[in-house]
Amino acid sequence: MAQKRLLGLVAVVAIIAAACGGSTATSAPASQEPGTSGPPASAAAPTANTGDLAEEQILNVDIAGEPPTLDPNKAQDSNSLTVLRALHRPLVYIDPTTLEPTPALAESWEISEDAKTLTFTLRDAQYSNGDPIVAGDLVYSWKRLVDPRTAAPYSYVMAEVEGAGDLLALAGADPLPADAEIDTMLDTLGVEAPDDKTFIVHLSTPATYFLAAMTLWVGVPIQESWITSPSAFEAGNYVSSGPFQLQTWNHNSEIVLTPNPNWYGDVKPTLTEIHMSMSPEPAQAMAAYEAGEIDMLLPVPSEDIERVKADPVMGAEYTEPPALSITYYNYNNGLDPTGQKTNPRCEDPKACPTANKNFRIALTQAVDKEAFKLATFANTGIVSGTMIMPGLPGATPDYEPYPYDLAAAQASMATALQELGYASAADIPPLRFGFNTGSGHEPRVAFLAQAWEEAFGLKTDQIGSEFGVFLTQRTAGEYDLARNGWGADYPHANNQIAGLFTCGGGNNDQQYCNPQVDEWMTQAAAEPDQAAQQTLYEQVNQTIADDAASLFLRWGVSSQLVRPYVGGLQVTPMDSQVPGEHFYESIQMLVRQ
Repeated sequence: MAQKRLLGLVAVVAIIAAACGGSTATSAPASQEPGTSGPPASAAAPTANTGDLAEEQILNVDIAGEPPTLDPNKAQDSNSLTVLRALHRPLVYIDPTTLEPTPALAESWEISEDAKTLTFTLRDAQYSNGDPIVAGDLVYSWKRLVDPRTAAPYSYVMAEVEGAGDLLALAGADPLPADAEIDTMLDTLGVEAPDDKTFIVHLSTPATYFLAAMTLWVGVPIQESWITSPSAFEAGNYVSSGPFQLQTWNHNSEIVLTPNPNWYGDVKPTLTEIHMSMSPEPAQAMAAYEAGEIDMLLPVPSEDIERVKADPVMGAEYTEPPALSITYYNYNNGLDPTGQKTNPRCEDPKACPTANKNFRIALTQAVDKEAFKLATFANTGIVSGTMIMPGLPGATPDYEPYPYDLAAAQASMATALQELGYASAADIPPLRFGFNTGSGHEPRVAFLAQAWEEAFGLKTDQIGSEFGVFLTQRTAGEYDLARNGWGADYPHANNQIAGLFTCGGGNNDQQYCNPQVDEWMTQAAAEPDQAAQQTLYEQVNQTIADDAASLFLRWGVSSQLVRPYVGGLQVTPMDSQVPGEHFYESIQMLVRQ
């Protein structure tokens, strides 16, 4: 059986760019067929904005607060990932030009004829501590990722690996089976290292997206002796496999990275230091850029965009490249975090109104998304009615089942109130509306709360929390409504749905479950025919919107500022907080003109 791609990823970028007002003339590359070797390692694509190098090679950037973790198996947020992308590199990575999977730690690979066995040959490589990176470290890392005792939010990306299903089914179980039983299950996981240079993955079913998924940080090699040691994640103890290493970490203040002396990549860092300050308040980061304290800023606060564009200096430094991102808000659909049973607090429907589909529909119909985008995002981006971003297979960008319509919203609410047993929306106890503070979300939460109060007399209790606390509470389903957003980890429709809207998924913070969606996702993962696969993803995308599982609001762009003396950027539509963050090793500081 020939494994076919959904769509050339260069074509993906072309469509995104067109949707955001840009264009590209590149064509899609040939796909990697089963039974053939992966491409040889090659030099990085040409870098942009080249010139004479400055004597001091120190880059100053800002991230939106303290990373909750630098454990690569456990990280799930952009604060952590912006750092981890400098510290680690997995088996395969994304090509900066095509976004195709390209060799990283693996110098080549072979895919069996049935597309269920992937054999990777590792290059000679060392960790930052000088120890060799061996295939057994990948076996350990992948087993740790799916081990329910790790409680890794991204464990679901291993769903197609042999033996992973039973382990993933234990996520959230209380109590877990005995350690010996879990260890026995881990012994059957379909990963092996017959020697130090060979890593073999056995899949239970062909997965057309699997190579792309392996570009993620969660599957990097990990030394067991490091990660189980005391203070493993502190500077001085941290062991990295990527182009940089952790020099210092002054918590809630600054992280400093320096080049990994043992980095095996073809492109060696020119930068001698990367200073990452932490500004939970967007206004603070904007002020730091204007004061010359940082060299790049992503994103530019919405309230500053028009001023920045009009400024004679900053206007020339501002761009809006395409992004694979979406702003959406969770409705709590009423299941527990495992997706298998009703959340205890929702057993009484009156206590959990967002578990009612008509209630969710009414809230959606009462939101003027264009006005929301204009008022809180400086009119940047594209209004969305579904999850999958334009340009990805399965996207249905014109599909909006519940457009802004106050009369329709009132009718949907009337039905919901009858089903819930309330006389009016004003009788419903204030909905718990959660968000993380200090990142510019307050006006967006306020906009939505006001829209629902004006339409229905519905009250909300707006609960702001520090980011780490908010993540924990959102995952636990403690809110009726919660701010959310998603930036693509890899450019594939699977990444927009699996784990986020599949039953019991690690990032399914809306506690949504539709078995039909799960069935279609399973079929799509194994479907080699491009047209049939795209149809399945389209059905998934529209069904989730029809269920009003979440409030989809806006597909984004990367509003960013970059000083003219920052060269070598390899910007991708998946950058989240630092332009070019997937390829820090290519960044150079140029002589200031």
